[in-house]
Amino acid sequence: MNNKARLSVVITLALGAGIASWRYFHLLSPDSMDPTVRNHHPSGTSAPVPAVPEGTELSALLSDPRVQEYLQREDDKAALDTYFNGDGGGYTDEEIWQLIDTIEREGRVMAYEGLALKLAWLERNSESEAEFDTAAQALMEEYRRNAESSAREYDPYEDVPGFADYKRAEQRIIERVKGMDSFPDGVTRQEFLRQQLQAAREEAYSKNGDRR
Repeated sequence: MNNKARLSVVITLALGAGIASWRYFHLLSPDSMDPTVRNHHPSGTSAPVPAVPEGTELSALLSDPRVQEYLQREDDKAALDTYFNGDGGGYTDEEIWQLIDTIEREGRVMAYEGLALKLAWLERNSESEAEFDTAAQALMEEYRRNAESSAREYDPYEDVPGFADYKRAEQRIIERVKGMDSFPDGVTRQEFLRQQLQAAREEAYSKNGDRR
């Protein structure tokens, strides 16, 4: 499979189902409905027409921060879909690259999804396969370095409440089970150790407000 075919698969997976089209609101007025539908009701009477927000009510709805955030996210999805799978939508290459950076930074896509989108961007904007290969290799190396840096910075003793308590209990439990010759209910040493460690984890994390 060549680079272009591979990236077609990648971009389809990265964008995901449901990105092909979006409609934010459908405010249906009585005049826009087919009369046979508008007037039909199981009882034979005219169906009541739902109230539709108008004027200041609609403005208030659309200005709600939650609605604004939703619309912006849907706009971003539509922009990516149009750029990669449609006619480009009038977006510049730089705008789309910045958009990918933004949604990745905000945590709306995982790092590997951001990488997939950027690889698709490179495929679209590279003048040759050699140019793409060079840029793609550099990009993947950058993501590898970032992943390694994040792993080094992660300290469960600092970042996971209850982890330090559990590790202290874990060592005590292991030493105690090593010195035991028999175990309750006829379980094996390994099963008893597993049960004891599970109980220690639950106790440590629950005391620190983490019941995962």
